[in-house]
Formats: sequence, structure tokens, C-alpha cells
Amino acid sequence: MGGEGFHEDVVDILKQHFHLICLKEFLKNPVLHGPKIQAMLMWNYSPAAEPSLLSCLPSLKVVANGGVGIDHLDVPYINSLGVKVANTPGVVSDATADMAMALLLASARMVVEGHLISVDSKTTHVPQSLMGVEVTGSTLGIIGMGHIGYKVAQRSKGFNMRILYHNRNRRSVEDEQAVGASYCEKLDNLLNESDFVVLVVNLTPETTGLISHRELSLMKPTATLINVSRGLVVDQDALVKALKSGTIRAAALDVTHPEPLPRDHPLLSLPNVLITPHTGTNTHATIRKMVHLMSTMFISSQSSPAAFKGFTLVMPAVAVGNVGQLAVDLLVSTLNMSRAGYFHTDCLIPMAGNNPYASCKEDAEELHTPAEVYTAAELKLAVLQIRAPIIQTRSKKFRQQLVSWIKASGFSRTVVLSSSHSYQRDDQQLQGTPLRYLITPSLLTASADALKELGWREMERIPAFPGVKDADAEPRLCIPGGGITKGLYTDSCDEDLPLAVLLLFCSEGDNIPDAFALVNHLNDWLHLLDSQSQEPNSKWTVPTSWSLLFGSGIPPALF
Repeated sequence: MGGEGFHEDVVDILKQHFHLICLKEFLKNPVLHGPKIQAMLMWNYSPAAEPSLLSCLPSLKVVANGGVGIDHLDVPYINSLGVKVANTPGVVSDATADMAMALLLASARMVVEGHLISVDSKTTHVPQSLMGVEVTGSTLGIIGMGHIGYKVAQRSKGFNMRILYHNRNRRSVEDEQAVGASYCEKLDNLLNESDFVVLVVNLTPETTGLISHRELSLMKPTATLINVSRGLVVDQDALVKALKSGTIRAAALDVTHPEPLPRDHPLLSLPNVLITPHTGTNTHATIRKMVHLMSTMFISSQSSPAAFKGFTLVMPAVAVGNVGQLAVDLLVSTLNMSRAGYFHTDCLIPMAGNNPYASCKEDAEELHTPAEVYTAAELKLAVLQIRAPIIQTRSKKFRQQLVSWIKASGFSRTVVLSSSHSYQRDDQQLQGTPLRYLITPSLLTASADALKELGWREMERIPAFPGVKDADAEPRLCIPGGGITKGLYTDSCDEDLPLAVLLLFCSEGDNIPDAFALVNHLNDWLHLLDSQSQEPNSKWTVPTSWSLLFGSGIPPALF
């Protein structure tokens, strides 16, 4: 750990999910350790997934790469061994887009040069020749308009930049209008017109050497090239020549080939080059998200540490008005939660659809399943979103699967969001607000004070035979329209599982207000958002799927 491997700050996450064997330790005794290893976690291209290493790992199931790019992996060969390859897309997009803008601004305004002059002991005055170029109102060309490229466009809009982009596929009109971007079918047109060109493409045979002598010659002599993709996307010899001759003004690079460059490489001595050491994702929050995603994409066995130890799990019950599912939608969308995996079961009606939380067309084409797990690692929060009805004859089996998974995963508590038919409320249940809660004995000890402070009402038990007075009849728990809520609560009591149910009485119809009410109550307890807004609903981000009344077409991934 540390050095070229995982940062020390994330070792605690790994230890929650794995028994760790470091490469150094493995190499001391590969015969002893090799058969035990089921997952190989790569960070900064290390350890290299070479045949000599893979042949020593007969139990290997997954090679997980920290980052988006997998160009350094021989995926067909790894797959031929029966081993899957995984990466961490999505969670790196914001940090990488931030880095692209940081490089653009630092190069344009000569931030590094200004810093060196300011701290130089010989400086007595600031030279007037330290003049940068204007960013606001300039033209930005984005090559590669995927997740990261689109986020670069979002940030650039704030600088009132004219945004051009080139991509294999044109984005939707809605995506373009949202950031004010114009599509350039021909790369040459983008290069001709841009003041800043940002490279955000995957490294493939087609993109290797994408920017070379010809492309650089098409750029403005006042233009700057920014690269946050891969070093091999740019012909570095051609770039050196262009920078020396004044073909382009400057370059700002977070990636090179190799990394680091040899100390005598000509790029290192040019005054119009800014180079950072591939740190686009290097923020504490992003690295922790990446490592958590790498960890939770595996199914833990009984001999493995709990996958979500110390996390709170929030999940809906499939109940009247779909209030629980809508409330979970608001959580996932607002907290920008990362999809960590799928809950595979034959107890739900099999369904598939487009990404309900898509922010652009490319995201929308992702295939999503009936039950998925999302996480916000920094909040130690996970949600299980259930989108399909439970097959009636398999309700008990589904509850058993849930309880087994919750216990094995190590959640510190589980909160079920549910609803019940308002028109079937008992007389005593008509009092107070529509919110009710249930809590198992094992969670009550830890949460009694918080619940008392919130002033919520516990779900009332009602007579076994309404209208009939029978002193010997035990009051019973009745949740009409609540699906598996009652059964899951009862099972959790029997299994000594720390679980709570938050429930709203509601009617079928427009249940969006009910979802807002339920998630606001949840926030009052868990403090997931600290918004001081006067309008409590304004702090929640509504997912794009809520505007698609009749769906969004057939996902191409099905075919």
C-alpha cells in the first residue's frame, strides 16, 4: 500500500471487503498465496496483468481496474481464462472534468509562471510581459463527448464559452441545448475554430496518434491543446515541433507517454507546456468512491468480510403508489449515487430498461435491471432500488433472500420505505400525520432517543376482529397495500436484524408529493442533506425518468 499502489487513506475500505495480499507479499511465496486469490485489484497499472502472473492465480475470477481506461489490459486474453474485467466508470467523471478546466485556466492565465515569479527571491517587480489569454467568451472544442466530455461542457458553459464537439455519435438535441454545444461532424472544422481543444477520448487503435502533424497544423497559432485522456492519443514528437515553431500557443497535459517522461524529454524543457502527473482523479473523495466501487462489485462469500460493514441500507417495499421507489429515486439522483451491482433473484418479474438517472443520451442507453444497489461511500449509505413487482408465490422466498443478503453484507441498519392504503386506516390511525414507523428491538436501543426527538408515531396494532370487543384477542399489525413490509419486518424481528420501516398512508394517483414527504422524513432522521432551503422539496433532484410518462424506447443493449 502507498507508493505506487493504493493510497493509505483507502486501505480501510479494502479491509472491510477483502483479505488483502499485497504484491510484495505474494511474490515471496506465490505457491502459497496464488490459489487463494479470487480478485486482483489494479491501481496505477499495477500489478500488471501479465500471463506470468495470471498463470499463478488459478482461482482468479475478476481483474478490477481503478479508473475508466482498460487499454493497458489484454481483455480477450484475460476473458479466455474465464476471468472478467471490471473498471470504475462514472465516479471519476467530475474530478477529471475539473482537472481539464484547471489545466485550461492555468495555461491560459499563466498561473504556474506567475507563481514562480511571485516566490522567486530575486523578484522585485512583476514583468508586464506576463500576459495570458481570455477564457470567457472563447471557443472550446471537445474531442470525445462522453461522460467526462459532457461534464467539461457543463463547466465551460459557466465561462460563456462557445462549445464545439466532435464525437463518434452525435448527442441528442436536448443534450446539446442543455450546454449550448454544437456538433462538428468533421474534426478538421473543430480544430480550425477552437481557441482551446480538450481531448477526452478512450485510447483505441482509432484514437492512437489522433492528434499529429496534420491536426496540429489546422489549429490556430493562438490555440491551446489540453489532454486528459491518454498520452498516446497525441503524437508527442509532432507536439514538440508545433510548440517550438509556434504552430500552436501552448499545451496542458495531465497524461503523457510514458509516465513519467524521461527526464531529458524535450517537452519538459518547453516554456509553453504545463504537465501534471496523471492526477485527474486524485481527490480524496473520488479515490474513495473508486475503491469502494471496486470493492462492492464483488459478491462476498461467507468466508469474506461483510461487503457493506457499517453502512446504512435504504430500500423500498413494492407497495401502494410506488411511494418507496419514488423516494429512493430522489436519493439516488440527488446524492449522485454510484451503481455498485445487481441483486439477482428469480422472485421479481424479469424486466430491463434504460438508465432512470441518465443526465445525457449516452447514459440513458445503459441497461438497468429490476433490482440494483447504489452507494454513496462518503455517507456510508447504500440503497437497493426495486423496480419490478414480486412474483406472488415467491414473496416468502424473496424476503428470505433479502434477510440473508442484509445479514451477510454487514449493514449497521436497514430502513424500509413503504406505504399503506389510506382508505383502510383504523379509527385510531386517523389521528396525527400520515407517517408511521416500525422498528425491530435490535435497532430500538440505538435509535430510541432520535425517534423520541422526531416525535413520530409508531404503527398502531389494530383489533384482530374490528368492531368486536374481545379482551383475549391480541391486537395485530395490519399494513394493507404494503406488499412485503409486514413480512419483512416480522422476519427481521425473528432474525434480530436492526431494521426500521417508515410508512405513509396514501392513495393511488399522483404519489410524487408522498415521495417527497417520505424522503424528507428520512432526511430528518439520517441527515443526508444539510440544505437550509425554505422549500423542503427543492433540495431534492428529480431524476429524468420522472418526465418519461410512457418510457424512453427499447434499450439497444437488449440486442
